[in-house]
Amino acid sequence: MNDIQKSGSALATPQSRDIYHSDLEASRRVKRIISAGAFGTIVEYFDFSVYAFLATTISDVFFSYNNSSAALLYTLGVFGAAFVLRPVGGILIGHVGDRYGRKPALTFSVAGMAFASTLIGLLPSYAAIGIGAPVLLLLLRCVQGLSAGGELGSAASYVVEASPGRKRGAFTSMMNMGALIGTMCGALIVAVLRGVMPTGAFQDWGWRIPFLVSLPLGVITLILRWRMEESQEFGRIEATGTAVRVPALEALKSNPRGVLGVCGSSLVTLISFYITFAYLPTYFQRQRIMPGTAAAWSTTATLFLAALAIPLWGRLSDKVGRKPLLIAGCITHLLAAYPAFVVMSHSTSAAIAAQILLGQLEALYMGVFISAYCEQFSTRVRVSGFNLGYNTAAVLAGTGPYLATWLIASTGQPLAPVWILLVAAAISLVATLTLRETANRPLTRT
Repeated sequence: MNDIQKSGSALATPQSRDIYHSDLEASRRVKRIISAGAFGTIVEYFDFSVYAFLATTISDVFFSYNNSSAALLYTLGVFGAAFVLRPVGGILIGHVGDRYGRKPALTFSVAGMAFASTLIGLLPSYAAIGIGAPVLLLLLRCVQGLSAGGELGSAASYVVEASPGRKRGAFTSMMNMGALIGTMCGALIVAVLRGVMPTGAFQDWGWRIPFLVSLPLGVITLILRWRMEESQEFGRIEATGTAVRVPALEALKSNPRGVLGVCGSSLVTLISFYITFAYLPTYFQRQRIMPGTAAAWSTTATLFLAALAIPLWGRLSDKVGRKPLLIAGCITHLLAAYPAFVVMSHSTSAAIAAQILLGQLEALYMGVFISAYCEQFSTRVRVSGFNLGYNTAAVLAGTGPYLATWLIASTGQPLAPVWILLVAAAISLVATLTLRETANRPLTRT
């Protein structure tokens, strides 16, 4: 044996090998947690976004109005109604997450979403059962809203608590990357079905397929999450008996600044998300900028490019901090949103480029906000604090597509929706300034 081999053997002591294997196992555990969390987020956002991509079809199937604009408004109203219940879902599932564990909270959220989405795919049309069709649709969308209200906060807290301190931004950004991948899959399956199916067949039954796909995806997610280990940070709280009785009230009492800051700061990303990815496909069709198939493909490309950018911003936030990037996201929205909407009407290619630009602005924010918001709260109330702030803003954001359509119908101005985004960006800029900088700092456990 030569000197180098002897030296290597001497260095590889039993103690060093134990440390290596321990680090390797810890790395594998984090990867399993991120995979389970991200896959669940993919499924949740797929289920929740498919409704938006099928808004024009659903308005024809479930609402009987001679005025197509009125039918679309009612369809978008049902879309927004789900957001009204998101804070309730956030409180209920957040209570489970902070009181009994992240794992059961994640299981409940995905089960509710998969159940409701599957039943939407089985609902009879207005022509078959009359007023019962939109009523049942509304009820199932409310179940989706309750489930969605608890998903992101639970998954984000779980991943934040499992991530190494100097990589929390990079690792937690995978949750929002999963959100865009899920939304992209929704746009993609709608685009493919519209492209390969005759219009009549798609209108009759083809639109149901994306909703029915939710069942097997939900089962897979439930299996993955059932096999997850409980968060070690929560395990410490449970072991010491310091879990609070009503986490939502404790979050408001102990950290109102954090709840209000998260609420205001998240307004721009929520409004931007639903205008860029959910509303613009409908806008392109209604303004005759491009047909439905082209709009779906444009949205798919925008989502794909944005998803690629998200982890880059998450990684950068570990180096330069969360607040500088969030502030930059607000300012770029203020500067670029209006010009983007102006050029949309010039040509199809200009509209696609403008949507991609807005998608990149959203990616900047989405790469950072999960870690920034979770780090504002202690372990005892992390899920509830995140959910309270984020979902309260989501109530306002969920009305974005409805309000945008109403503004155009009322004013006759196609550019009216951009003012919603500009106001949201201004509010978020002020709110973000109140948040604590938390990059590379220890999580608060108490």
